[in-house]
Amino acid sequence: MPADIATAVLQHLGTPTGPVLANDVTRTWWFLLPRGEAAPGQWMPGVRLLRRGTVIGIPPREVTTGKDVRWVTAPGMQITSADRLREALIAAKATPSLPALGPASPITSQPGRLAPVPAPATILPKPRPLTTMQLRTGRLLLAGKTNQEIAAELKVSVATARNHLKWIGYRAGGTTPAGRAAALLSGAHLPPPQTAMAPPDFTCDDLALIRAVAELAPPTSVPAHLRDSEEDHLARLRQTAGARNNAHLVALAWPQLDTAQNHPAAAPGTRAS
Repeated sequence: MPADIATAVLQHLGTPTGPVLANDVTRTWWFLLPRGEAAPGQWMPGVRLLRRGTVIGIPPREVTTGKDVRWVTAPGMQITSADRLREALIAAKATPSLPALGPASPITSQPGRLAPVPAPATILPKPRPLTTMQLRTGRLLLAGKTNQEIAAELKVSVATARNHLKWIGYRAGGTTPAGRAAALLSGAHLPPPQTAMAPPDFTCDDLALIRAVAELAPPTSVPAHLRDSEEDHLARLRQTAGARNNAHLVALAWPQLDTAQNHPAAAPGTRAS
C-alpha cells in the first residue's frame, strides 16, 4: 500500500504487529500476512494483494534504515491477521487527515493493545489521485497502446512512458499492464474505452481467466481445464474481442468483469450476464 496510508495503518495496528517492509523511493509498504490468509476481495483503492510469484527483495533483519527496501517492523514471533489489517485500514480511512509522507514515527502503544476501531466503514474510500500525465498514459494503456505508441502520442521518450506506467502501479495498483488497467478501472480513475462494437459475451471461465490476468484473483482461480492452455485461450479471447493486448482485453471486458464481481458465479462454461 502507499506509504501515506501505511503509516496511519501502522499507528492503528499498534504493537506488537507482524513484519512490515517499506521502500522510501517508491513510497510503497508491504504488510506480510500468514500464508493463504489474505483472500482476494475488496481491499481499498490503492491497497492490493500481490499475486503468487511476485518477487520482493527481502533485506537482512538488521536493515531498518535507508531508501531501499527496509524493515519497518522486523520479523519475529508476532503476526498481523488479514482481519486485523482490514480493521486498521478502516480506522485509518476514518481519520480526518493522513500523516505526511515519511518514515513512521515510533509506536508507543502498550503491547497487546489495539487502537479503537470504529464501526464498519461509513466513509467510502477515495482512490489516490493520479497526475494529468498519468491519466493520459492510463487512457492509452486502456486503449491497448504499446509503450512505444504511448511515448509517441505523449511526445516523450519510451523510458519516460514506462516511468509513468510504473507510477500508475505505485499509486493505483497493478504490477503488470493488465493489472494496472484493472486498477485504473476498479479505482474509478478512468472509464472503460469507448468502442464501435460491443465486446463478445464472455463465459464465466473466460472471465475467471481474465480476472487472474488482471490481478483481481489468484492464478489458482483459473479453471483447472484452462491452466495448461492459458496463453492460447487468452490469444483467442483477444482475437474475438478485437483486443491488442491483455491490458486492452481487461478494459474491453470490464463491464462484464465488474458485473461478475457483484454476482454469484455461474456454472463453468455458461455465459456471464
